[in-house]
Amino acid sequence: MAGGGLLHSSIKLHAHSSKGKLLTVLSIDGGGIKGVIPAVVLEFLEGELKKLDGEEARIADYFDVVAGTSTGGLIATMLAAPDANADNPRPKYTTQDIKKLYIERGAKIFPPGTPNPTFGPKYDGKFLKETLVTELGSTRLVQALTNLVIPTFDILRLTPTIFSKYKAEQDEFKYLNGLLSDISIATSAAPTFLPAHYFTSENGDTEFNMIDGGAAAANPVMVSLSELGQEKMKHPELYPMMDRADDCSNILLLSLGCGVQPPAAAPGWTIDTVNRWMQPQWLADPPQQPTRLPFLEILGAGSSNTVDYYAYSIFKARNAENNYLRVQTDALTPAMDKMDNATEENLNNLMNCANEMIQGKVNRLNPVTFQLEPVDDGITYQQELKRFAKILSDERKSRLANLGSKNHHHHC
Repeated sequence: MAGGGLLHSSIKLHAHSSKGKLLTVLSIDGGGIKGVIPAVVLEFLEGELKKLDGEEARIADYFDVVAGTSTGGLIATMLAAPDANADNPRPKYTTQDIKKLYIERGAKIFPPGTPNPTFGPKYDGKFLKETLVTELGSTRLVQALTNLVIPTFDILRLTPTIFSKYKAEQDEFKYLNGLLSDISIATSAAPTFLPAHYFTSENGDTEFNMIDGGAAAANPVMVSLSELGQEKMKHPELYPMMDRADDCSNILLLSLGCGVQPPAAAPGWTIDTVNRWMQPQWLADPPQQPTRLPFLEILGAGSSNTVDYYAYSIFKARNAENNYLRVQTDALTPAMDKMDNATEENLNNLMNCANEMIQGKVNRLNPVTFQLEPVDDGITYQQELKRFAKILSDERKSRLANLGSKNHHHHC
């Protein structure tokens, strides 16, 4: 496509360099192997962007911020990881590559049939670690092609640590400029499933003892909006499209879930049941459902729904609810809802479920019942993702045009 070379050269298209009209944010939830669901959605979106802007289009070209927790952090990192071209780095991976990672390597990360161990995590994490170190090499956070925001949780200090490119570029926080491989391993280190991850800052002064970002933010929407708001307060002149740090009326936010079970099919424990549990059973293996982890599930479901509830409320308060799209399904079966079910059959089921969701009607969280309900006008996710693709493409083109008129020369 003509202009493809210009459109996808690596001009740093930060919102401020070109007085963009919108700030664009992508946020991807945690969910283990269920990450294949947002991977399918992103593949669909990238396909729409390619139709508009040519085969070279990549998700990272269009989002000012890409946030991800746990499996979502792994996807976010791969979206923003640069290839080896020093002069003009481009995203190393397509969304198809990322989807393939789940399908082709999922069963090596979570080998089906692994018994629950007597102690330690269920999986040794070696294959995942080797894969990420091999794929992401010596690339550090500040080299990411867009502003990555990856929550993790420091188990030694009992505090969240947010690996944010915004922060890592500042001298006082450059200890956050970790290797993308370390950050990905850390945010994915789900307790009971994968080992916690230790690494140090580049100069060796700061030690990180990390577990899964889900302990801090299973749904990283609030974290990504907070990072943007802090940037606005620090550099108000660079974000003219925001009147205040909490102004989301000119933010376009795409939030991707990893799927849940319908409330009626949720594992559902009665008061009588839980009141009989000893402490260990809250954590794992209630006798009736030996593969479930009640405490982790309760925390995960509670926090990611609450974040969706909050995000929709603040966008609606600004009459900007059309700028917020949450892509989530509650059509998972109990087998599909497991974080580590990497059988070929289940991966196919998850992909099918993602494709059916895209074809299906948009659901929104009911702010009272916290259940997903179809939106009145019967719009599908496919239509909404196409609408978002068009907005993203237009925003990028107008930024490039502004840059071009500023520079008086094109890099065609």
